[in-house]
Amino acid sequence: MFRTTFLHTVAAAALLLGGVSAAVAEDGAPITTKSGTLGTPAPGKAQIVFFRPGSLMGAALGCTVHEGTAEVARLGSGKYYVISVEPGKHEYFTEGEAKDKLNLEIESDETYFVKCKIGMGVMSGRANLSPSDSKTFAEKSKGLTMWTPKQK
Repeated sequence: MFRTTFLHTVAAAALLLGGVSAAVAEDGAPITTKSGTLGTPAPGKAQIVFFRPGSLMGAALGCTVHEGTAEVARLGSGKYYVISVEPGKHEYFTEGEAKDKLNLEIESDETYFVKCKIGMGVMSGRANLSPSDSKTFAEKSKGLTMWTPKQK
C-alpha cells in the first residue's frame, strides 16, 4: 500500500511540476490549480484527474476512490489528485452507504477527468463518481488543492 501511494505521489508531482507541457482547457489555456499547473501524461501512458469541487453538501465526508484493492485517492472538499495509468480498461469505485462504480477505457497520451460528488443518502451522504471534462475541471481548478497521501 505504501509503495503504491508513494508511486502515485511521485507520478503526480512529476506531472504537475516537471512536465514541459501542460494540460489545456477547451480554450487552449493551461489548467492551473492552487497547487500548480496540470501537466500532460508521460509518453505511452494516460493520466486521470480525480477531483471534488468545494461545496457545503457533504463537506465533512470524504470521497475515497479505489481500483481493485488499492486506494487511489481520498478526496475532501476542494481537492484533486492525478494518477498515471496504463492504457486499457479500468474500474474505479467508492464505498460507503452504497458502492458506486465507474468503468473507463483508457487510451495512451490522454488526460481523463473524473468528478466525485457527495449526494444524498439514507443515513449519510454517498459518493458518486462521474466522467467529466477539461472545461469543468478548469472552471473549478482555481479553488482546488492537490491531495497529498499520508505516509505510513
